[in-house]
Amino acid sequence: MKDKDYMDRAFSLAKKGQNATGSNPLVGAVLVRNNKIIGEGYHESFGGPHAEVNAITNAESKGRKVSGSTLYVTLEPCSHKDKKTPPCTDLLIKKKIKQVIFGSLDPNPKVNGNSIQILKKNKIRTKYLDNELKNFKINRGFKKLITSKIPFVTLKICMSLDGMIFDLNSKNNSIGDSDQLRHSNALRKDFESILIGVGTVLVDDPKLTYRGKQVITQPRPIILDSNLRTPIDSNIVKLRNKPLILTKKEPKNRKFKLLDSSGCNLVSMKELTPKKVLRQIGKANIKKVLIEGGGKVFTSFLSSNLWDELVIYYSPKFLGNSGMLLTEQLNKNYLIKDRKCTTKKIGESIMLVFT
Repeated sequence: MKDKDYMDRAFSLAKKGQNATGSNPLVGAVLVRNNKIIGEGYHESFGGPHAEVNAITNAESKGRKVSGSTLYVTLEPCSHKDKKTPPCTDLLIKKKIKQVIFGSLDPNPKVNGNSIQILKKNKIRTKYLDNELKNFKINRGFKKLITSKIPFVTLKICMSLDGMIFDLNSKNNSIGDSDQLRHSNALRKDFESILIGVGTVLVDDPKLTYRGKQVITQPRPIILDSNLRTPIDSNIVKLRNKPLILTKKEPKNRKFKLLDSSGCNLVSMKELTPKKVLRQIGKANIKKVLIEGGGKVFTSFLSSNLWDELVIYYSPKFLGNSGMLLTEQLNKNYLIKDRKCTTKKIGESIMLVFT
């Protein structure tokens, strides 16, 4: 196997930590000695051991000698001490790792390049194997949060050709076909949280869960609810993964106390503007948020231009009076004119992705 093969394996391991690492990045590591993998690991949970530690522990649990081995890791090892776990550089030095091959630099200014210097000073060889693009794809939320203090934002909506977002004649108000619905639901598995307005809670009573076969940590619901209209007996309140509710009501409010006692996490805010909402979500250490609506919430975030990705499913339907119109905002070119666009056919729908 070549360096690239070991690094590819490390990236495949990193993805296993999807939605479980909190504000930390997804990281995978492979320990190699005499051209054979002797240990593997990934960052499994927020506050838990890092990928490098797990790879070394995995090797030693099998009686493998780790000194003199080469570590392949998707992200530059950490070196700062103001966090939940000790610096990985200390362990690599202690275990006498011979060489560290890393796929990308850590965007955290507390780490960026510092770890490499520390390892070199301790006579551990380092090698940069450029995988920045691959790392960005799995850690774009981490980079956004660590550099701007707000999460990576994806807006998602399904529309008819005449701009309708609900089919009032459909049992579930859905516009897309079964293939589009499955694809749309599958997007959820890549996000730590899903944001909706209270109107969607009242109309659809959703769970906002990923319903695929792949086992994941379910995304956390976030509800924008100025006046606390979220029903106590709604599906979203009954979830094990309790929602974060952002509201204008104060903690002394009776409904505030009821939702709080049910396990929901409520935050009182003076304004629920997109910028302030995203700042608050960032404080909760949420790296990626998928905004699913409804129409007013979608429009508000779209017009704020604080989004990173826009996903639109266009269904080949004209609903006319049987549909509910979204907004005129999508017709304003200044919102998306400088964005790149890719298209893909999903069932009968066309998916447009602006980035």
